[in-house]
Amino acid sequence: MQLSSIPMLAGAALAMLAGTSHAVAPAPLRTELTLTHIAADKWRADYVFAEPVTAVDLGAQVGPYRKQAWRPLTPGVELVTHQGNDAMRSAVPVTRLSVEISAYDGFTEAQYSPIDRFSDGGWDFHVGFLHGRLTQAERKRTMEVALHLNGLPGETVIAPGKPGTELMGYAYFGPAKPVRMGNVNVIIDPKTPAWLRETLEQTTAKVSEFYEQAFQRKLIDTPLVAVALVGFDGPSSFNFKGGVAGGGLAYRLQGSGLVDDHPKKRSYVARLVAHEMAHLWQINLKRGGIGEDAAWIHEGGAEALMLAAVRATGILTEEASDQHAQDLLKECDHLKGDETVYRGFYACGFKRFHGYALAPVPLWRAMMESSESSGEFYSEPMIRAILKGAQKLQ
Repeated sequence: MQLSSIPMLAGAALAMLAGTSHAVAPAPLRTELTLTHIAADKWRADYVFAEPVTAVDLGAQVGPYRKQAWRPLTPGVELVTHQGNDAMRSAVPVTRLSVEISAYDGFTEAQYSPIDRFSDGGWDFHVGFLHGRLTQAERKRTMEVALHLNGLPGETVIAPGKPGTELMGYAYFGPAKPVRMGNVNVIIDPKTPAWLRETLEQTTAKVSEFYEQAFQRKLIDTPLVAVALVGFDGPSSFNFKGGVAGGGLAYRLQGSGLVDDHPKKRSYVARLVAHEMAHLWQINLKRGGIGEDAAWIHEGGAEALMLAAVRATGILTEEASDQHAQDLLKECDHLKGDETVYRGFYACGFKRFHGYALAPVPLWRAMMESSESSGEFYSEPMIRAILKGAQKLQ
């Protein structure tokens, strides 16, 4: 049996825009953005800007997504690509801009899936790819967004959790109603095999309750966990991609290996779910949280928290959790302790947390409290300070 590797996307960090001693950054520009589901496989995004703009700089390309699926509707506006970045540019200043977006099934590794299709006609739409920086002549402005969603008649529409003014996460459009599991809402594609559905449901419910008790804090919002089944085509392995986006979780499943049950597959899925749920709590703060640097902290930390969760809830046996810990330690040794490479984030980050004198749960509880009270991102100096303080109390 072959299990494919999983690129787990952690909750995306928001860059802090600060003025310098020489200039003050211009204030964000208020933008009303309405995303409307206009047909079974089409949406329209309508932007209304508080002041005229000449461009919306959308950032890095998401594979061929925008080129293939986007069609500007506003006269004089075109979608352009320059040095790997996409933008919608207007020949004249505009206060309104509309673009039609068609269904898109592509996926680019190490990026969020733009649109996930459910087998029952539902959709997960990543609103983060609608966000950008605004251009007014030579002036650049950040976009402060108020998001509005409109579905088809009778359709369930769920906004992304904690989208903020910068837009993050997925909006759900479709026929399903979320089901409460633990302290999160869940939508699982109806064609998901029984063994996989059972693993997802049990792990999500048990682990979410464990984290709430362990960290002594409830989730600020009720996140949506959406599981889309793309199809059973492909090799005997299965792809289980996705992770935290904004304040929710989005998964994308594909492959013929999804069909047959196996204990190793159940363990694999349970570990992934518990890892991603750990990310939900890492970002469950009013300020602070995950920064742009030191990915080993949140990824290795999530691995350590995951093992604590599956062990405490009985999802994995002590033997199985110990074996996975040893596998991670060996993997880090193979990587020569390099925490800067992709798998090093997980394996070598885990090795760090595994070796600390303070167990992962109380350490992360203290990190969350410190980050939220100070507004600082999680960092190695923060961890050292907490460990030093704990040592003095002994």
